[in-house]
Amino acid sequence: MKFLSLIIPVFLLMQVASYSQTTGNEKYRDEIFRRLSKKHPGQGEISVVQDARLEEVLSEYININQQKNGIPAYWIRIYSGSGHDAREKAYQTKAKFMAKYEGIKDKVIYDDPNFKVYIGGYRIKSEALKLLKTIQRDFPSAFIVYDIIDFPDL
Repeated sequence: MKFLSLIIPVFLLMQVASYSQTTGNEKYRDEIFRRLSKKHPGQGEISVVQDARLEEVLSEYININQQKNGIPAYWIRIYSGSGHDAREKAYQTKAKFMAKYEGIKDKVIYDDPNFKVYIGGYRIKSEALKLLKTIQRDFPSAFIVYDIIDFPDL
């Protein structure tokens, strides 16, 4: 029972935080608990029983996430190199990947002085891990990289 009473507020906190990130409406963020407890005819009731400090923690969590200006994502780096032929090797690596694994997002970036090839762009790390296990035979030095990507255009 204690476990359930801990999981439900955390889940609610994550849902509220992700919704407030996408709306950008600060007034909504400040009134979330008041709106949850408001009665809507024919829709049932929600009772929020919580420590008063939880609302402060939630507001801080939302503020931190809004400052990130993006969405967490997991990429897999399959190549990184510098030198006179690094660009060519990066695009060869990308072509090798695309020939064998179609339909997976990829990008080549230049991060002075290295060219890097990334694939994936998953929101959930477990999805990136599945892809990593799939490609490790062809790209043994591949590894997962955490990044913040821009919000998608709606």
